[in-house]
Amino acid sequence: MTPSRLQGWLLAVPGLIFVAVFLVLPLARTLSEGGVNLSVWADPYFQGRLWWTLAQAGVTTLAALLVGVPLAFLLSRFEVRGKALFLRLLLLPFVTPTLVAVLGISALLGPQGWVTQLTGVDLSDTPALLLLGNLFFNLPVMVRLGYAGFSRVPVNAVGAARSLGASAWRAALGVALPLALPGVLAGAVLVFLYSALSFGLPLALGGERYGTLEVEIYTLTALQLRLSEASALIVGQLLLTLVATAAYVRLSAGGVGVAAGGLPGARGGARAALLGLGALVVVVCFAPLLAVVVRGLLGSGGPTLAYWQAILADPDTPLLAWNTVRFGLLALLGAGVLGGLYALGAWRARSRVLDLISLLPLMVSPVSLAVGYLLAFPALAATLPMLIAAYTLLALPLVVRSVLPALRAIPPRLHEAARSLGASRGAAFRSVTFPLAFPALRGGGALALATVLGEFGATLVLSRPEWATLSTGLYERLGRPGERNLGEACALATALLLLSTLAFTLLDGGEGEVT
Repeated sequence: MTPSRLQGWLLAVPGLIFVAVFLVLPLARTLSEGGVNLSVWADPYFQGRLWWTLAQAGVTTLAALLVGVPLAFLLSRFEVRGKALFLRLLLLPFVTPTLVAVLGISALLGPQGWVTQLTGVDLSDTPALLLLGNLFFNLPVMVRLGYAGFSRVPVNAVGAARSLGASAWRAALGVALPLALPGVLAGAVLVFLYSALSFGLPLALGGERYGTLEVEIYTLTALQLRLSEASALIVGQLLLTLVATAAYVRLSAGGVGVAAGGLPGARGGARAALLGLGALVVVVCFAPLLAVVVRGLLGSGGPTLAYWQAILADPDTPLLAWNTVRFGLLALLGAGVLGGLYALGAWRARSRVLDLISLLPLMVSPVSLAVGYLLAFPALAATLPMLIAAYTLLALPLVVRSVLPALRAIPPRLHEAARSLGASRGAAFRSVTFPLAFPALRGGGALALATVLGEFGATLVLSRPEWATLSTGLYERLGRPGERNLGEACALATALLLLSTLAFTLLDGGEGEVT
């Protein structure tokens, strides 16, 4: 092992220790406590949960591919007004708290939703709401990763095929798609993982009939304390996601795409396809957000500020906001330091093993992990350090996956040039590497902060009443019947969405690029 690679492993040690203590150990404790009962998989009920989990993730992935890949290709080949803003806004659904998305979809398509009332078609007892929720979060991921993949395809490669008589779509399918396939497949794998491991959406929108393995694990661990059965489900889920994550790491090793300059303007069929697909993405990804905002301003008698006045007058609201902000900032500090060091170490070590380990927090149910904390660290149960550790673990992979591609995209000759001019290794890092990677660090930190601000899965198990956040306050209002509670929930959801968006915008500063 070369000195550089050894130094990389040493830099990754703090992150490795953190993952071992706060992920591997609690998970192992949960499995040992339950005594993994693999006979559970012979039960038709749990088999049905498994197949439904795979089916809904597969349908979501297929839909994201059918819409996202053509749109990503067109965006990479043609210039259109507002393209940069559109791509940037696609990060908004990804940082939207889950419960905000649930409220938005319910306000449109739930039993009392506006679309339901206009059309008379009630989708609340079907899997459609869950699938639309999956697309809300994951269609932007597919578009952005597909765009990054197609941006790496040389423009002249497609032009050469066109000059030889190939039609536009034949050149796209025969030349551009094979070259961009690793990035496209990486996006598909990530969409599948996010859909299969989602917790809040199937819990709120799936109901008892369309609950996934994540919901079943929550029910078995947090509500029924049937750890033996839950352990078996966790093991099966881990095996599935380990394979998918390894595939993602391998496919995403190609780096970040860079859009070519001097692209032609979209005309004719290309323009129509761009506008049509773009409009579909806008409806799927932004209509629920608009519905939440509007619903918080409308009462049964028309426009009103009563719901906002109610949550502002609630003496608990300042505490909810303060807890949300301080927990998020503490998690950001931990994830920024650990994630930055880990990404730097993985870059220098050039290790796919470190790549895979950085994604482990995304592979485990937050609820199962929270139960593992209670079992592995009983003396720290219901303490603030344990809650912040859970938040930090959720934020860590987002920082690493933002910074690591940026480091790999830095041409080695820049660092070598600095060294040849007499700069020490440390000085070369400070003057070359860090400035080039800093926008990605900001972008990853922004994404991590916006994500943990709306987290509520682990909080359901680890939080105490005095640590209630905006998400838990929103969740409580969703559980109460009545028009007023729904309106207040939408107002609180709007406040949470604005907070997440503001935090992301201020920290990212429009510079970082997160894929």
